[in-house]
Amino acid sequence: MEASPTTPQPQPQPEPKRKEKGPYLSAARIHWSEYLGMAGAGVLFLSLFLPWFSAADCSQNPNSALVGAGTGCGESASAFQVYGMLWFWLTAACIAPFVLTWIVARSHKLTWRPGEITMIVGITAFALIVMNGIILGKPDNGVEISFGPGYVVGIIGALMICAGGVIRQGEGGRTRKVPGQI
Repeated sequence: MEASPTTPQPQPQPEPKRKEKGPYLSAARIHWSEYLGMAGAGVLFLSLFLPWFSAADCSQNPNSALVGAGTGCGESASAFQVYGMLWFWLTAACIAPFVLTWIVARSHKLTWRPGEITMIVGITAFALIVMNGIILGKPDNGVEISFGPGYVVGIIGALMICAGGVIRQGEGGRTRKVPGQI
């Protein structure tokens, strides 16, 4: 059966033109600073499972107990046990370096300099750890609670995330913009 002259024939749609700059993902676009940030995220995430605080033995001081963590004298507690919501925010901070690496590997156009958000997230994670452990989280003088290895490792991980962002930001050149241009 032939098509009538009044019936429109479906026309093949042209493929949308895509500017190809290379493969979809390219590991060649990733700088060593992104790897440093991802390693810092891994270190920070693993530190959450290590003991962050340790209480003295009951024979040394019966007041030394991590009551909020549900542990007694002579026991240790991880970040999950000690902090109500801080572990959630630190886990979320571990995602930022991986997002930056994905953006760089995909060669997305950014309105900010690569590494800027990762640097801010690293600084925020560091500040949260220090504020909740040293500045605001210090118990009274009669309680003997010490920092565990997880606390120090968590600080190192947050600083690695921050350093990865700072280095990545420094690798890209900053050009001047015309006043009034966003």
